[in-house]
Amino acid sequence: MTNLKKYSNLHCCIGISVKFSDDDIKILRIADISTEDWKKSRPNTHGKIYSDPDEEPMLIPVNLEKNPVQSEHDDVGFWIWGDIPNSEKCNATPYSAFFKHIPCKYTYHELIFLKNPESSPESSDHQRLVGGSDDELARLLENGIVVPDTFSDNLLVIYDYDEDDYFCAEINKATSCLRYNQLLFVTDKKSLNRYNIKRTDVIDSFDLKYKDSFPENSVDLTRRLIYTKMKISQNDKLDSLSLHTDSARFARYFYRIATRLNYSEDEKKLVNEIVTESLSNSKLQPIFTVSPESKQRLELQTEIINSYLNTDDKIEEFVRGVIAHVPKINEEYVAKMQHEANQGLFEQKKALEAEIATLTNAIEGLNGDILAKNAEKTAETESLKLLKKIVESEGERERADLKCQIELELKDFEKDLKKSAVEEIAAFKKEQLQELNKECEQFRVDQQNEIQKDLQSFHEKSKNLQDELVSLEAAKKNLQDDISNKQHIREKLSKLEQDKQALEAINEQLKTYCELKISDIQQNPGKFLGDLALFKGMVPSGVPEKISVASSSNSGLFVQPAKEYGSDPSEITDIGELVGYLSDNLSNVGVENEYTNILAKFIAGAYLTRTPLLLTGCNTNLIAEAISVTLCSQTPEIISVPSGYNDYSSLLNAVKNTCGNVVLLQNVIGSIDEYCYTHLARDIHDDNPEKYLIFSLDFAETMRILPPSVLGYMALINSEDVITSITTDVLDSGNCAIAAPAERNPQEVKNRYQRIADLSCGTNTTNGYNLTRTAIFSAVSTKDTEDEDAALILELGTFCKLLGTTDELNQRLEYLSRDDLKNIVEKLLGGE
Repeated sequence: MTNLKKYSNLHCCIGISVKFSDDDIKILRIADISTEDWKKSRPNTHGKIYSDPDEEPMLIPVNLEKNPVQSEHDDVGFWIWGDIPNSEKCNATPYSAFFKHIPCKYTYHELIFLKNPESSPESSDHQRLVGGSDDELARLLENGIVVPDTFSDNLLVIYDYDEDDYFCAEINKATSCLRYNQLLFVTDKKSLNRYNIKRTDVIDSFDLKYKDSFPENSVDLTRRLIYTKMKISQNDKLDSLSLHTDSARFARYFYRIATRLNYSEDEKKLVNEIVTESLSNSKLQPIFTVSPESKQRLELQTEIINSYLNTDDKIEEFVRGVIAHVPKINEEYVAKMQHEANQGLFEQKKALEAEIATLTNAIEGLNGDILAKNAEKTAETESLKLLKKIVESEGERERADLKCQIELELKDFEKDLKKSAVEEIAAFKKEQLQELNKECEQFRVDQQNEIQKDLQSFHEKSKNLQDELVSLEAAKKNLQDDISNKQHIREKLSKLEQDKQALEAINEQLKTYCELKISDIQQNPGKFLGDLALFKGMVPSGVPEKISVASSSNSGLFVQPAKEYGSDPSEITDIGELVGYLSDNLSNVGVENEYTNILAKFIAGAYLTRTPLLLTGCNTNLIAEAISVTLCSQTPEIISVPSGYNDYSSLLNAVKNTCGNVVLLQNVIGSIDEYCYTHLARDIHDDNPEKYLIFSLDFAETMRILPPSVLGYMALINSEDVITSITTDVLDSGNCAIAAPAERNPQEVKNRYQRIADLSCGTNTTNGYNLTRTAIFSAVSTKDTEDEDAALILELGTFCKLLGTTDELNQRLEYLSRDDLKNIVEKLLGGE
């Protein structure tokens, strides 16, 4: 797969190829595409990423010697270009040709007018390019629309517009085809999507800033209207345009019938017009749309028509029946056909009259010739009669002599013929008898072979039937066993269902008790902590010194070692790269794209200041693994701590002796002695500064019983609030080589502290929280503070949601006029 990171210094644009000559082709840039996201190896192909061209040249030359694609004049598409030192040419190259190993991930929509508007498109008046109803618009699209010589795969056909908006129908490859390279026809679709496009979101290639780039009238270009968004918003969608109306549907049926009857093209068009006009009558429309009964009648008529279309006989009778029994069609058909027939008969009458006059003249001439011929024929007849008498007498004499001679020759010939015939018949009989004997012998052998093959085939079929019978018997036994097992399983399921109902009743009681207990703890946390301390004092825990001497293998800790991840990790040497890799890996584990960048900065600051993370929820391991693979190309070292644990020395030694640099501590917060985790990060950093700690809490609701000051020691991220999908993408491994955060301006740090204190005021947090967050954001600080505020509100919103104090947070944000941050809180609470 092509790595786009190394090409992030190039430029990408939508351009039109302008051919000034065979050796001079340039690209007119009409919109630039941001390449900033190429650094993430994951280009953004949605949203509004087209922008006006910058100060770079508007016309980019194409290096024809190195360009593998033959560029035609007036083509529009995506182009890659970049500056080359000591050269005036920029080597513009098509996007698809430059990135050969990946498909083109960018797309665009081109707007074209259904008809050329009578007034200028820039007019502020409302212009309807199609008069009449949507039915007329559908028929116009079905009949074909004129398109440019070169056009895009995704078209938005403008059929209406006003001062602010274009009203378009969407046509793409799936809904269209070309005929004669000019007309676009809509096919095999019941409806087309329609949209309301803002004119401010459309790029016009005839804008002066583009036309001024080359001399006037020097080239002939097609006007291009390009939509600035790759994906059309559903908020801009209008009602769909129905293509196949009832009138058009029946018209096509009759057109097919006329084709089967070998009608001429003019006759088929006449039938189509009559049916369409008749069924489009507004008085007849309620018949097709008013009630379900009418719809059923329409379906019945369709079935009848289809039945006639599938037969070769009685089609003409069906058409005559429709014409006779549908008054409107009868009236239109008879009127137009009579006009056509009368016109044809009148023309035929004139032609016949001319032919009759010509024939009359010819007949008169022939009659004269006939009289002359008759006279000549009479004289010839008399001469022939006399000659006939002479010939007949001479013929009788010659015939008698010839007859006598022939009778003598026949007698001699019969004698010779009988003799030779007898000899030939005897030889023929002998040959036929020999051939017959050979054929009989061969037939007997062939029949024996055929009978032998049939017997062998019958034996094989008999054996196969026996085998199938045995197999069926075995299958029958297996089926009986399955039926018996299923009956046993049903009995078990019935018992399990009873047990389930009993457990659900117990669970409901336990849930009610827990809710009451949590409510009591929230109302009086001091009493609960006092009872917890009293309980710890009452439970014998042994001598701490003796317990601390024990090795970690006997302390009850469960350690899961880290594993290497990836074969070629990337070296991370600056904060920008660290944030980029964290953002990509968070996205890979399912974190919503809205949160990946702000969480990446938050985690990077916590890591650089070695502030532990507190991950809560059921997907903590996914976030922990994404962080660990990014920082040290390893999965995290996992240490599970038993409840009530208080052997700090063993826990400290266990963390120091881990083979991984990122350590995930499970079942620590709220389950063991507080000292074991509040000072652990500081003590680890003194001896092993490369180690980084992450705490996990399976149940985020446990935060309700913890003191608010715990957020002064660690940073909170609830996985259930930020992970919104499931993914199986491979993570990008890296090695972080950033030694320490850079020094910051004291005044910037002071201003950041004041801003954090203003946002967190009234959220039940301590000043330690403000100081810790100031240090975290100062480590990755930029001039843009929006991501810092968003990360802070994402953490505070999660914390307040768990404590039930989101109203106080919203009141504070409303006081500060921060509606942008209130949207984050509303989304955490289940809103849009």
